[in-house]
Amino acid sequence: MSITEERESPYEIGVSTACTDGDCGHLHRLIMDPTSRALTHLVIGKDVHSARLVPISLVDTSDADGIRLICGTAEFDRLEPAEATEIIQAPATGSMPTNSGALGGYGARPKTETVTYDRVPAGEVQLKAGERVHAADGDIGRVKGLVAAPDNHVTAILLTEGHLWTRKEVAVPIRNVVDATFGVQVDLTRDEVKDLPPVDLTKIG
Repeated sequence: MSITEERESPYEIGVSTACTDGDCGHLHRLIMDPTSRALTHLVIGKDVHSARLVPISLVDTSDADGIRLICGTAEFDRLEPAEATEIIQAPATGSMPTNSGALGGYGARPKTETVTYDRVPAGEVQLKAGERVHAADGDIGRVKGLVAAPDNHVTAILLTEGHLWTRKEVAVPIRNVVDATFGVQVDLTRDEVKDLPPVDLTKIG
């Protein structure tokens, strides 16, 4: 009896994604539980405004060529939107006539604003392409994605390190990630990150 080896999966932000019956866009964001360090949701869509929160349980496979889901496009369209829009009361500006008081007077002019923001489940954090990665002694690169084990626990953060002519993609082990709330903070120095070997996503998964 042959045993199939379970392997890690790369999730590179920007890769194409497909439902069982057609294209469903690209991977825009990754959402993880910072306590368990498990990947929980993918944000997928043809653009950021129509993207959906896709539970990791709906992922069939993920590799360097893209992500395949186990749901059809109709089910995908019924998933929760990845953006939310609210109308908020903004600080009052200027003045306008008011009927208060015997002789009338002037009061603050009411103002509302429409705010759109990323939806992230409570207690979880998101990774977005291009977010800064901070080494122990300064900035070292930009987020590109992550690598997850078969049980969806994150094993490494993918980042682009270096300048235009020396740029390479490396995988920082999750044990070296201190925080991922605002960008990614690692406990390695810039030289230690630079010494990490380039990662070949075609050999993962």
